Amino acid sequence: MKILRVNMSDLTISYESVLDRDLIIGGRALTARILNKEVPPKTDPLGPDAKLIIACGALAGTKAPSAGRFSIGAKSPLTMGIKEANSGGPAGQKLDLLGYRAVIVEGQAKDGKLYLLKISSEGVELKDAEAYRGMKNYTLASKLYQQFDAKAAIISIGIAGEKGWKASAITMTDNDGHSSRHAARGGLGAVMGSRGLKCIVIDDSGTQKVEIAHKPAFQASVKNWAKITKEDKNLKGTMKQGTTAVIGTLRWLGAMPALNYSNEKLEGIESINGDAIEKLNQSRGGKMAGCMPGCIVRCSIVFNDEKGKHVTSSYEYETIALMGTNLGLVDPDVVAKLDFLADDIGIDTIEVGAAMGVAASAGKMKMGDAASALALLDEIEKGTELGVMLANGVEETCRKLGIDRIPAFKGQAIPAHDPRITKPTGVSYHTSPMGADHTAGISYDDFSSREGQIERSLASQVFNATRDAMGYCMLATPADNKLLLTFLKELINARYDLNVSEKDIIEVGKETLKNELAFNQGSEFFSAHEPSPAFIRTEPMGPNNAVFDIDPAEIETLWGKLDAYQMEL
Repeated sequence: MKILRVNMSDLTISYESVLDRDLIIGGRALTARILNKEVPPKTDPLGPDAKLIIACGALAGTKAPSAGRFSIGAKSPLTMGIKEANSGGPAGQKLDLLGYRAVIVEGQAKDGKLYLLKISSEGVELKDAEAYRGMKNYTLASKLYQQFDAKAAIISIGIAGEKGWKASAITMTDNDGHSSRHAARGGLGAVMGSRGLKCIVIDDSGTQKVEIAHKPAFQASVKNWAKITKEDKNLKGTMKQGTTAVIGTLRWLGAMPALNYSNEKLEGIESINGDAIEKLNQSRGGKMAGCMPGCIVRCSIVFNDEKGKHVTSSYEYETIALMGTNLGLVDPDVVAKLDFLADDIGIDTIEVGAAMGVAASAGKMKMGDAASALALLDEIEKGTELGVMLANGVEETCRKLGIDRIPAFKGQAIPAHDPRITKPTGVSYHTSPMGADHTAGISYDDFSSREGQIERSLASQVFNATRDAMGYCMLATPADNKLLLTFLKELINARYDLNVSEKDIIEVGKETLKNELAFNQGSEFFSAHEPSPAFIRTEPMGPNNAVFDIDPAEIETLWGKLDAYQMEL
């Protein structure tokens, strides 16, 4: 197993071996370790000393169910701290099949040139990509598939990443070659663009299956896991409706943002809930699909328009909330079109949806009006002053519009889980090394209580960091987290002939968080932003008029409990 190092300054390629003792270190754990070791915390996120790390988990190439996600890490131009964003799609699996645990992209291309990085069984090479400058993601993928293998995975940036906009995403193709999977949060597309890297083509044709030391044990674990997954009550709704299955419940609770994170009533929500979207999409020939080979849950909604034509393969709750209800929009087709346009440009639908909500409240868009929402996306694509403001995220949008009600933590927009409703999630937003991020520590366990939320947030953040380090999908996790740890332990031991325990795997998650926290202590992460948005403590939300009321002094104690934390096994 190797690490691939790509120096964009002198266009050189080098390789490093992964030590045997580090075979279980991947994904978010590896991006955090490398960034903490190699990148000065105060470096300019888009400057010459910045680095972009892509890392898959320890099981990616085995095609074990839902274990092929991969992480992208860098210093965020939004939060000014460490950032990891992960994605599905087959890229991580192909990277592992080619024998690479990670790719480190460092330096900057000279004269602002753009390059394509090809990784295949024939070797690694950088190619001139100036011909692709200014291309949006879907057009780019179509052009690349005319030149490269049709089953290759493509990682790319759209025009947002090229321009260095802070809400820019990194895009991955799915199983069908659609540019619909994203490592979206934190502005990492801008970091990739600042390296001079337009796209990566990962072609695993000609490779052999990864070596598994104990195949019978591995296969038995996978078979048992398929049974557990299919019988889990929490996952049945996800298999049927994807993340839209939670819309009815979360909107009823008040956790789903609407009308710029307000408590105003939004009519017509029933037209965009899970049942409505399922019925509509089925009538058009849409389907549920897996974003990567081997997925059992198959929670991706492949959404078609009224003519049966593909629009997006990742029609998900977070986008429906921030590009939909937060803008007063409840027409599934309008939200799907906004999602496609954002994906094509290469921007985070959460960050830009939040910025558009603020802009609507400031009179720059008519709330609930599809045409004016589409017009704002057009402003972004054209790169107008208004568009660039929105593409640089909600904090900059508020600053330029003179608004002090900023729906963000540490520079990153609040996702579709309101901290006033789910208090343990609010604690995670306050304390996570990532800022407000739905993948860092969402919890609805005893969500309305003031008691025990520090412990719930800590447990959630440790488990999520562990899962991200292993490359496992959060949407394919059963209700009992311990079952997943046992499954991962069994697969890792079977693949590598090791003897790790569940505790060893949890320690990887804890070490990940320690590396991230250490990086942020030396960065501008804390000094560049207000600690938290004041309105969540003063503006009631939901049917119970909830506010976020956890004592700040109590929140400050969270990371002091990390070393002693032990998950009950």
